[in-house]
Amino acid sequence: MTSRMPQQPPPARRTDELDPMPVTAHGHQPVVPQYGAAPLQDMAPLYGVREPAAASVASGVAFLAGVWLALAPFALDYAPAEQGFEGYWHDIVVGGTIGLLALVRSLAPSHVPWLSLVNVALGAWLVLSPVVLGYEPWPGSTTAAVNNIVVGGVVTAVALVSAWTTYRTRFEHRSHEGGR
Repeated sequence: MTSRMPQQPPPARRTDELDPMPVTAHGHQPVVPQYGAAPLQDMAPLYGVREPAAASVASGVAFLAGVWLALAPFALDYAPAEQGFEGYWHDIVVGGTIGLLALVRSLAPSHVPWLSLVNVALGAWLVLSPVVLGYEPWPGSTTAAVNNIVVGGVVTAVALVSAWTTYRTRFEHRSHEGGR
């Protein structure tokens, strides 16, 4: 059986150079990464400066160090309640602060790099705190002092790495844009 309708020829195919990408209902061209390409790198120009992975990882390590510092008085049992040891509350408060700042920093590394600089200062304070606060000589004070010095060194180092990578990425992005 044949159709009485006249047959129209199929539409001519255009070459890729002449065929623009279709525009969606939202008024923009869809972003489809090439097969096998790394999607984050293909989409990076759409969102401006890429999130520095090293900054997120370093801030994640600082977060873990802050959580450890806040839990250390309980885990290492250096909190004698009857003596009112300064290191007990000091470690809980400073550890919680470091953990909170590092968590925010690891979730949005390119938006708040100055939080890493605050963590650098807190890490340096931790290294000096056993001497400045004058931890009294009792059996747990050595454990607390060593813990503060080690955690302070780790926090200082990773916070410096986190801040440095973010500021370096910002500088490189600005220099590629022409110094806006």
